[in-house]
Amino acid sequence: MTGSLAGHETLVNIFQDTLTLEYGEYPLSKYSVEWQPDDRHFLRVGNPRLYQHPYQSPQPSLWPPGEVEWHVIIRCESKPRRKRRRTQSFIIQLPLPIARDEAQS
Repeated sequence: MTGSLAGHETLVNIFQDTLTLEYGEYPLSKYSVEWQPDDRHFLRVGNPRLYQHPYQSPQPSLWPPGEVEWHVIIRCESKPRRKRRRTQSFIIQLPLPIARDEAQS
């Protein structure tokens, strides 16, 4: 029963502060989650725990396990956008000086 799970539906099980991905009888991975104040969206997902299962990833590992240290990315509050000041330009066309010789002709 080896093969890839690409294109297959998996079960996303969320219980309190734990998110588990499962396929069939096998848990694939488990994550700790923190919720945003609305209790509907995640604030952070981290602390991955990967389980052994008979399904192979079509993506080969980029690095051997334990060789790279991974860090949790945390979304910061976005800075408020500054309002752009609207600049107004005033253009005044000054009269062009006309030579007196040209004005009489």
